[in-house]
Amino acid sequence: MEKKTLYALVAFVALSVAAVVSLRSPDKGERVGERPRAVAEIKAGSVGTLEVSQPGDKDKVTLVKKGDKWQVTAPYDKPADQTTAKAAAEALEKVRWGDLVTQQKGRHAEFEVSDDKAVHVVAKDTGGAVLADLYIGKASGSATMVRVGGKDDVWQALDLYASTFKRESKTWRDHGIYDLKADDAEKLVISGGGTKVTLERVPAAAGADGKPGSQNIYEAKWRVSEGDAVLKPGLEVDHGLVNRMVQSLATLRASEFHDGAKPEELGLAPGAAGQIAVTVNFKEGKSAGVRIGVQKGEDFFVQTVDNPQVFAVKKFAMEAVAHIPQDIRDKSLVSLKADQIESVTIQQGVEVVTIKAKDKTWIADKPADADEAKLKQVVEGFEGLTGTGYLAPDAAELKSLVAPKAILTVKPKTGAPVIIRVGDARGEDLAVQKVGQDALWLRKLQVERLLKKPADLAKDKDKK
Repeated sequence: MEKKTLYALVAFVALSVAAVVSLRSPDKGERVGERPRAVAEIKAGSVGTLEVSQPGDKDKVTLVKKGDKWQVTAPYDKPADQTTAKAAAEALEKVRWGDLVTQQKGRHAEFEVSDDKAVHVVAKDTGGAVLADLYIGKASGSATMVRVGGKDDVWQALDLYASTFKRESKTWRDHGIYDLKADDAEKLVISGGGTKVTLERVPAAAGADGKPGSQNIYEAKWRVSEGDAVLKPGLEVDHGLVNRMVQSLATLRASEFHDGAKPEELGLAPGAAGQIAVTVNFKEGKSAGVRIGVQKGEDFFVQTVDNPQVFAVKKFAMEAVAHIPQDIRDKSLVSLKADQIESVTIQQGVEVVTIKAKDKTWIADKPADADEAKLKQVVEGFEGLTGTGYLAPDAAELKSLVAPKAILTVKPKTGAPVIIRVGDARGEDLAVQKVGQDALWLRKLQVERLLKKPADLAKDKDKK
């Protein structure tokens, strides 16, 4: 073999070996083996205590695991929200550590890991030994900046978020009031509006196959077992409303607790004017009961019947429960289809308009250019017009029905005219009364669809 060929072969082999070594070797500065960690690995199950302080060491809360449940022990001693506490402990297990960002104390504020800007989290085991002491700062890309207590090192942490721990101390508390199975409800007692009613669940009939009937609360039927001269046994019950009351009470949650509140100032003293009390009995002797006091803004003030603690429940959640006994009755105002109506008269102060049927269409006495589509919309609004509940005998809005803001008169093709008086509003409802019936609450938008003035019914002019 010629020398040149031999030299070339040797050089090729040498370069190949160098390439393989280069590919298998880490780049300069790349770590070999396990990536360093800011703190040792933590298992969520090993965490026995969590101490969480907001920036500046403010609003500190301490959670302690007792058995398999978390308890807030400071600044108050109450059961913790188990989901929230569990998520906090698990977050310390899931964290993945990235690069060391800086060791300069002067940059702590920049990364929001200084004492005055970071959320401070200390995790201890059941024996009190510290597992982690972390100052959790701002997010940067996919990582969160974290400083270990007692050190200047700032690390990147993945799958760890300040929002898990950045919360007011009161929000760590368990906000669940009741957690019962609504399907097991057997009895309901409602007091308020000057009366009281007791309802018992009707046993579900067995199916054709002989199997027990459905126990689903939304398929339940009820009967009045005790009441008054109106709410007497045999009365037809609004089963849907009753079932919603039971379901909502069985899983009631507070939006906020008012530890220093005075019940007598919030309509919560037993028997206070305007108060509603609702109690549900379930199988195995379980029960749930509340006193519902005044409403303030978007909250109702509430107490359970066996605990002096005052708490607030959001309006949208409490409205399903806050019904007076009269509300279990049928709440229909009128249900007439358009082809059953001869005329509709709308009186609002001095303004009066009448809509009449004529040759399968609709006309109005005013304005002359009334829009047929708008007239039809008004007339169709009287099909399935149903209230949300009855006004209590002491409701201030009852006075507004003596001299109503509006009067609707619906004359059907057969039968007597239906006259509906419209009074004052309460939240999203208006007080209304069909002549000959008790006053009801009706949704504003249902009424607004009907209360049209002549100018509202005119054809829209083309915009140029």
